[in-house]
Parts: sequence; C-alpha cells; structure tokens
Amino acid sequence: MKNRILLSGALVFSAFVTGLSSNIQKAESRGSGARCAVLTVKSALQHSTAVFAGEVTGEEKNGDIKKSTFKIEKYWKGGDRKDIEVFVYETARFQSPFKEGEKFLVYAMADDDGKLTVSRCSRSRALENAGDDIKQLGEGKTPK
Repeated sequence: MKNRILLSGALVFSAFVTGLSSNIQKAESRGSGARCAVLTVKSALQHSTAVFAGEVTGEEKNGDIKKSTFKIEKYWKGGDRKDIEVFVYETARFQSPFKEGEKFLVYAMADDDGKLTVSRCSRSRALENAGDDIKQLGEGKTPK
C-alpha cells in the first residue's frame, strides 16, 4: 500500500511537471551561466501586467533599484499610455538590460505597490531580437 501511494504521488508530480514544462523554456541568464525558467510568449502575455515595445528615454538609479522610462510604440497589454516606468532590482547576478536610446520588448509584472518590474527570468529583450515574440503577439495597439 505504501509503495502504491508513493508511486501515485510520483505520477501526479510527473504529470504536473510535464504540464508546466509546456509553458516554460529554459534560458541562460546574461553572463552568469545560471539557468532559469522563462515563460513561453503565450504564458508571458497571460501572466504579465504590461507587454509593450518601446524606447528607453530616461534612466534613474536609486540604490539597488534602476528605473527606466519608456516611450511606448506598441502595446499588447496594460500599456495604453505614451510613457511608462519599469523598475529593476539590480544584484550582482542581474543588472537591468535597459539602456537609454535602445528599444525593447518588455514583459512587466506589477509589484505590491503597483510599480511595473522586470526580473532576471523575464522574456523582455532588445527589440531587434524579439521578432519571434512579435509574430506570436500579433499586431499590437498604438497608445493614445
């Protein structure tokens, strides 16, 4: 009986992991060699508060927090405005990828205070490397 319960638990866990793995991809973090689970485009869109393409128009650093201001060109979720701020908690393992004057596709989550944030395992990337994501996301909308 005990072995049957253990086997049953292992099968349930295996099914859970198999189902979950269809929603994530493994990716290497920039330069660290560390791996993390990155959501697929569909799952990232579903779980993000805002998904948009835009140019970084300003940067501000306050301790370990870097704020990047974006001029939104297109959005797919939560970006119906011309400018938006995204915050990144920087550590030794992860530095904000956003640089003033560069364009990005951003998948951001809201923190407890409602601020948009991006973490190490985000699908966010330079717009020039986001062609597959853009195809899957579709046309997008222009902010008003």
